[in-house]
Amino acid sequence: MSTNVKIILDTRHEKSDKTYPLVLRIIHFRKSTSIHLGYSLKETDWDESKSEVKKSYTGVTNVSRLNKWIHKQKIQAMDIINKLQDSGEIGKMSVVDLKNRIVNKRSEETFFRFTENLIEELKSAGRIGYAQSVYSILHLVKKFRNDRDFTFEELNYSFLSRFENHCLGRKNTINTIAVYMKTIKMIYNRAIKAGVVGREYYPFVNYTIRTTKTRKRAVPRNIIALIEGLELKPSSRIWHARNYFLFSFYTMGINFADIAHLKMSNIVEGRLEYKRQKTKKDYSIKITPQMKEILNLYTKGKQPNEYIFPIINRKDSPELAFRDLREKRRIYNQKLKDIAEKLEIETNLTSYVARHSWATIAKHKGVPIAAISEGMGHEDVKTTETYLDSFDRKIIDDFNAEITQ
Repeated sequence: MSTNVKIILDTRHEKSDKTYPLVLRIIHFRKSTSIHLGYSLKETDWDESKSEVKKSYTGVTNVSRLNKWIHKQKIQAMDIINKLQDSGEIGKMSVVDLKNRIVNKRSEETFFRFTENLIEELKSAGRIGYAQSVYSILHLVKKFRNDRDFTFEELNYSFLSRFENHCLGRKNTINTIAVYMKTIKMIYNRAIKAGVVGREYYPFVNYTIRTTKTRKRAVPRNIIALIEGLELKPSSRIWHARNYFLFSFYTMGINFADIAHLKMSNIVEGRLEYKRQKTKKDYSIKITPQMKEILNLYTKGKQPNEYIFPIINRKDSPELAFRDLREKRRIYNQKLKDIAEKLEIETNLTSYVARHSWATIAKHKGVPIAAISEGMGHEDVKTTETYLDSFDRKIIDDFNAEITQ
């Protein structure tokens, strides 16, 4: 056969990070061309004899699934070649013609199908909350399209503008729409990396995701003191809500999902050591007297693998654990409203208020913005990211002690 397809690591084109592109190499009448599959690997992560990615590769959550996908790309390309052989067309085609035929076939992957597969991948990786948020966007886009699927090439500037107007018509806020658009942007970027659509079609080059300043959510330290001094029935829902809120404030704004996943093993030599659920970044916070007082209410007699706080009950199932988290968050925010009513606080007290309050009080006390960014775990503030490594634990600990005292 004068035409063949191979999956290879193209070692002729080394990238700056010492990786090489994974390509579909097409050989046709002794001439060759390549189709980039959207992944780049180190030579040590590629098994040339088996034409598959080794388990040492960390660029995806599931290497086995990636290898199945790679194998599928080769099968699809060979299927096209075999059909062209049967019809007699292939003899008249150049290697470039053949490449274009294969690329166009691969680009038929639709937005709905690709996103549904992404949701399943996220679920398999245990990222249930993220999968749920992506599902919500897919459901919204399906309603906008009246369930008519479409290719990524159709997801252009005009599509995004019409979708934005659709959301505005539903009375969504600018910032809510921004969240929707960022998720669609993430999906599109994944499709580019998977080789489903060419980067030249990228619609976010011209489309700007708009945001507006949000209403202030912070409360001053004297309001925090009122919450601290509130007399509540131990073990009641409102008592737990107050504890979660204060613990979040004392820990530089740790969010509810991270509080829920804290285990006894996260307490290490007087520090709280944990990995944030959303970003997977590691955090280390010195346990202050205020934090210890709350921890003492929940840690007695518990084993290292047990959760500290009674939020997640069904830990053996990621989906059921997520449902526990979602329901407890709803109750938490509901009880925070009750606390606000008891203290006659005008601010809408929510789980985010503890986080915003810590940052605002820190700013008023003259804490450097970079230190605040480090404490809160901001990932999208480029101006502050360059300073993150310059603040060691002791500086962050001292700032936190001053803010929460």
